[in-house]
Amino acid sequence: MERVLIVNADDLGLCPSVNQAIFEVFEAGNLSSATLMVNMPGTKDALDRVGAYPALGVGLHFCLTEGTSLSGPSGLTGPDGSFRPRPELAKAAVKGRVQAPDVVRELVAQLAVLEEAGISPTHVDSHQHVHMLPAILEAMVPVLRERDLPMRIVAPPRAALWSSWSRPRKVAKQALNAYLADRAFARAPTPTNQALVSIHDLDDPGPYDKATYSKLLSWVPPERVTEVMVHPYRLGPDLLEMYGGDPGKRPFLERCRHEYEALTAGPIFGGASLITFRDLQSR
Repeated sequence: MERVLIVNADDLGLCPSVNQAIFEVFEAGNLSSATLMVNMPGTKDALDRVGAYPALGVGLHFCLTEGTSLSGPSGLTGPDGSFRPRPELAKAAVKGRVQAPDVVRELVAQLAVLEEAGISPTHVDSHQHVHMLPAILEAMVPVLRERDLPMRIVAPPRAALWSSWSRPRKVAKQALNAYLADRAFARAPTPTNQALVSIHDLDDPGPYDKATYSKLLSWVPPERVTEVMVHPYRLGPDLLEMYGGDPGKRPFLERCRHEYEALTAGPIFGGASLITFRDLQSR
């Protein structure tokens, strides 16, 4: 059975050096899809360049935890319109303090940036997976259904829960994602991925190679449509200016650098059919 993969790069639009890395991975044949952040320093660069890659599926990387709101100050932001960090958003969501109209206004505003640029989004996912929080998911679903937009389901295979055994916080996040995935599958307005894997599921900090991705895919039965979520980063001065002063961010950046190097070194997903989320609707 031919394996069907959606290989999606998150964080297109973060900054120009990350945009360049993503386009290089697509040129190397190891990418079918990307999700674009529309409120970040690299947004204009991404929008200016993405037209040169018409075969690349482009969705929205819905952002509620970084940068500035496009719909203005709300319960999702501070007084200046800047989004709060993920822990604060998650705490507010659990306590019932996230208002659906705020989420809807921001989602519509971010989708409008793509549409005004002539991009018909293939799907929606979110920065740091916050769309899996029930309060945010429930607000998003009517908009996605109205627009016939698929969404990512963060559905880690069981093996992913144990692959990060030395990182208890990661295991806890994966267990929560697995729990929330059942609810999300029931609410998904269109066909979607059936599993999600990433090098960030591994204890291995890199470097990575074709065998790394083969290991990730071995966790999922071949008949399931799997999203391989990737974050190829070139560590350019623009990216380091954003995050280089945060020592806690460095391990993530290094993994992303290793992923960029692996995905531009040669074919990774030979024998698989690489598709976009839009292609799922015709299967």
